[in-house]
Amino acid sequence: MVTTRIRTTCNVGACEPFCGLEVDVEDGRLAAVRPDREHPISRGYACVKGMHVPDYVNDPERLLRPLRRGPAGLEPVAWDVATREIGERLRAIRAEHGPEAIATYWGNASDSVAITLANTFCHAFGSPNSFNVLSLEYTDRGAVAQRVLGNENLILQPDPERAHFALLLGTNPVVTQGMTLLQRLPNAIGALRGIQKRGGRVVVVDPRRTETVRIADDHLAIRPGTDLFLLVAMIRRILETGSYDREFVRRHATGLDAWQQLARAIDPERAAEVTGLERRRIERVADAFARADGAFATTRVGVQANHNTTLTEWAVLTLNAITGNIDRPGGVYFNPGAFDVPGLIEQFSRRRNPARSRVGQFPQVFGGPPCAVFADDVLSDDPERIRALVVVAGNPVISFPNTPRIEAALRRLDLLVCIDLYPSDTCAFAHYALPAASLYEKGGLHFLTSTFEPRPYLEWKPRVIPPRGEARSEWMIFRELSRAAEVPFLNDPWVDRAARMFAAVGADFDESWLYRFLLFGKARLGRLRRTPGGIERGAVRFGRFLERGLRTPEGRLRLAPDDLVTALREALRAPPLPDAEFPMLLISGARRTASFNSWSHHIPALTQRLGGNWATLHPEDAERLGVEEGDGVRIRSASGTIDIEARVSRDIRPGVVSVHQLWGHVYETGTTTSRRFPGVNVNRLHSDAIRDRFSGMPVFNGTPCRVDPAGP
Repeated sequence: MVTTRIRTTCNVGACEPFCGLEVDVEDGRLAAVRPDREHPISRGYACVKGMHVPDYVNDPERLLRPLRRGPAGLEPVAWDVATREIGERLRAIRAEHGPEAIATYWGNASDSVAITLANTFCHAFGSPNSFNVLSLEYTDRGAVAQRVLGNENLILQPDPERAHFALLLGTNPVVTQGMTLLQRLPNAIGALRGIQKRGGRVVVVDPRRTETVRIADDHLAIRPGTDLFLLVAMIRRILETGSYDREFVRRHATGLDAWQQLARAIDPERAAEVTGLERRRIERVADAFARADGAFATTRVGVQANHNTTLTEWAVLTLNAITGNIDRPGGVYFNPGAFDVPGLIEQFSRRRNPARSRVGQFPQVFGGPPCAVFADDVLSDDPERIRALVVVAGNPVISFPNTPRIEAALRRLDLLVCIDLYPSDTCAFAHYALPAASLYEKGGLHFLTSTFEPRPYLEWKPRVIPPRGEARSEWMIFRELSRAAEVPFLNDPWVDRAARMFAAVGADFDESWLYRFLLFGKARLGRLRRTPGGIERGAVRFGRFLERGLRTPEGRLRLAPDDLVTALREALRAPPLPDAEFPMLLISGARRTASFNSWSHHIPALTQRLGGNWATLHPEDAERLGVEEGDGVRIRSASGTIDIEARVSRDIRPGVVSVHQLWGHVYETGTTTSRRFPGVNVNRLHSDAIRDRFSGMPVFNGTPCRVDPAGP
């Protein structure tokens, strides 16, 4: 048997580090995998998920044939039949109900091509309803970047390699391998210890004693949902003590006067009371942050799926700005990347419908409306309500808030199409399920994450095996669906014409043409394919972003947008606190090394290791409730009720209960692995009606709840 060794990267869901791997291929199958010690980014690091890549690529339970719902459930159907029928049904829905009746959703396992295809397919109908997973965890960043930096895609990332102070709010990089969402930072623990070796400090703000807390210098066990109050109190301290960077603010920012007034609205003692932290600890952290020679504050899902999320992200950006820690070594910076990502997105989106969401009138951020309005739209009586949904590499029934409503919405759809590697839980509601090829079966270039690399860098991910069964690349699937639905491929008449001309002469218009377009003037596609480990495109030039990269009219940081200023005054008067009916706070943002959302629960070894989910309680709360380790508890919120096993740990703040999200695999999909440890879907407790006023994001951390012993 001949074994071929190929250098590639890890691909488990959208796990951001994309650690370098070496894979062995035997008879068209992935036979073995190991970390790539020569990879320039990961340098021999890979976590347990990467070591199980062959398990999912070779999994017999993968979706390998197109399926269509029939009398006995989902049944095999030919590709051409499925494509033709889906196209006919989409045309009929648009003709009868209008373009806004059609929607798409891409989930966290989507690559850049799949994201582009899902969005442009929706836009080709004239619909603005291109939903995506970022509105569940990240669009607050875009809302702030648009207002302060001038473009929603100017997302700053921390520079831990040169920092002397790291303030980590609701982020657990030892597990997630990134200081912030989407950042590519394999071996984050090494970066944090590097800060400490340089004499710096790592401070974690989290109601849980996480894996990162265990190596940190300080831990602020904050009350969930109150990070905004901590940050404003820190800003007040820095402004009052005069320890802000006057020269930086004078040259690069506007709005300091407004912040001087805003910060005075939060009394330090009141901030301590709301957050559950001592005033002197807040002030010590603020003083140390301002003094540090290179400091950054950053967040992740623990804060980004919280109350006042956009205001909190704005306060984070303000804290970094007033201390002079934007676009400098050791602070936060914008990597221009190998591609002009903001420019590319503008180009791919120029024919989109920019309408606000029908429910809530939320603006589109990162290409679409917020997922939290989806169920309300589908279940409404509006004649133009959403009636068709195409899902790409996502699992809405598990990941959206208010599970009963999303179940009802999925059942009400006239057409639901799922394109995925596996028959997901959402496939239980689908009319069609179409098998997608894995990265290892198609190859590609993840160009939309270029600005989240540590530096300008190009890396090809090679095709190492042929697609299994009848699986196809998303490019091929959407190309044929566009033709069947009679809409322009990629929402571009010229591209659509080219695709048809190629087909007419028997040639394949595949995604390599997109890659050649993207790489023009940067590198030849052939050279990139022949360069394992990628091609360096230079270093980040600190200072250049502030000089040339800002897209505000005046070319400066706008630290006090009017709408955020008004909202902050209101938010500071009404902190999100528990009450007598719901005296505890529920958080669901915790991550585990062996899991990457619901997608990885199909991998047997990882699922066995995870063992489902449970409710973590502090010993004081467990004693008060009369609950012991392993007992059942009933958790109730204003949205619903779940019964779940309790575990007792001092790693959680008193008054807080933690339940891992993205479980609840109770739907009939024909798979067995995820059903062995189905867990409980905690999203039954989270409301889809509590939405951030700027981004429409829901709250998954800080939901008021009541915990009681489960009944008999």
